[in-house]
Amino acid sequence: MKKIYSTILLLAMMVAALSLTACGGDDDNNDINLKQDYDILQVNGVDYACYGYRCIITYSSTWNKTKNSGEILLPCGKLSDAKKGEYDYDYMYGIKLEGSKDLKQGSKLEEYSLQFDSSEDYYHKYNYTSGSATVAEIRSDEYITIKFDSFMVSNKEGDSYVLNGTVQLDFDED
Repeated sequence: MKKIYSTILLLAMMVAALSLTACGGDDDNNDINLKQDYDILQVNGVDYACYGYRCIITYSSTWNKTKNSGEILLPCGKLSDAKKGEYDYDYMYGIKLEGSKDLKQGSKLEEYSLQFDSSEDYYHKYNYTSGSATVAEIRSDEYITIKFDSFMVSNKEGDSYVLNGTVQLDFDED
């Protein structure tokens, strides 16, 4: 009887040890091993992680169909931190849009009256200068995909931002 009890106890300990190893062995690298949950947005030649649609916690871009206005929000962090699995929203870029037509696939942001804001520079407003930002895909109340191609905004003091890359962002319509 003692032999059966010892065998059962040994088996139970082995199962417990295996389950602990399977669950806890690589906790430090979990975020790195998951599918990349950010897009890369280049701002003034520097690569940033843009935390959009695939990120667990993000900010939603919005569009009001009645007023044909909304805001595209680009929450970003240092790419070097994101590659290590550290997700911080160090920078927020916002593009406020107003127009006479609905925002849809193929729309170009530069065709709307727009104003660009940056969390790095609260005091200056930026307006469209050159380049292109095209809505590549849009799923109502899900996400919007925008392709920035040398999209430049500047202010009257001569400062500017140039955006490049394709990002997928949370998107809500009213």
